[in-house]
Amino acid sequence: MIVKVRIDDRLLHGQVAYSWKSALAYNAIVIASNEAANDDIRKMALKLSCPDGVKLATRTIEDAAKLLKNPQLESMKVFVICSKPKDAYELLELIEDKPVLNVGGMQMNDGKVLLSPAVYVSEEDLLYLDKIQDKGIEIEVRQVPSENPKDYSSLKRKISF
Repeated sequence: MIVKVRIDDRLLHGQVAYSWKSALAYNAIVIASNEAANDDIRKMALKLSCPDGVKLATRTIEDAAKLLKNPQLESMKVFVICSKPKDAYELLELIEDKPVLNVGGMQMNDGKVLLSPAVYVSEEDLLYLDKIQDKGIEIEVRQVPSENPKDYSSLKRKISF
């Protein structure tokens, strides 16, 4: 069972691994990223960030969707992490579940504007987040579980390009 999908451009790091572990009590992490799945050094670094006793799978988006449909995962609490809204949208298109989407860290880059502290978005990011919301999926914006979740739509109304 998917307990949450998170967008974080760093994928798995201490904050994600440990603060969300205590909040969600997950026992498996699926990283859905074409880039990470095809980068052996990055996969090794991700393994080092994984909490003890938690299963980790780093897959392409398509392979992650297949894995998430596996009946063996139904009894597990699975935390899914994508690096960007486009990847999250593509994954959510391939599965039937409609878990809450958490938008966490997205770093500043050219063409991005501040949506919320530590979350910078491009016009493309907003397009995919809107598509996800149009699917009836709740989108919350927060870095850690101890923060109050912010509503994506309210934050979006305050920005312009």
